[in-house]
Amino acid sequence: MFKKFLILFFFLTLSGCAAPGTAFLGPSVTAARTGSLYHAGASYASSQVIKKTKESLKKIKKAKTVVYQQINQVHEKIERDNLNKIVLKSKADLFFKTVKNNLGKYN
Repeated sequence: MFKKFLILFFFLTLSGCAAPGTAFLGPSVTAARTGSLYHAGASYASSQVIKKTKESLKKIKKAKTVVYQQINQVHEKIERDNLNKIVLKSKADLFFKTVKNNLGKYN
């Protein structure tokens, strides 16, 4: 029974299905397999570079969403302002046309 749990523990730990605290096992396994600390260091460094790159990409994505939201708000405001100008212009045209017709009737 203990042997089965031990095998399961090692399987989960070495397959990457374990908690993030086992991240140091990768370089140690590399060092044990190749016998070279340089390879283990390169393995750890590349792992850290990939992790930092993923984090910075998430930050960039979040910033892009904020910028897109702000751009959409500005675009909507511009559209509302243009719509108001069109409505005011058409109402002004209607007013002047009515005044002109009324002046034409009474003169």
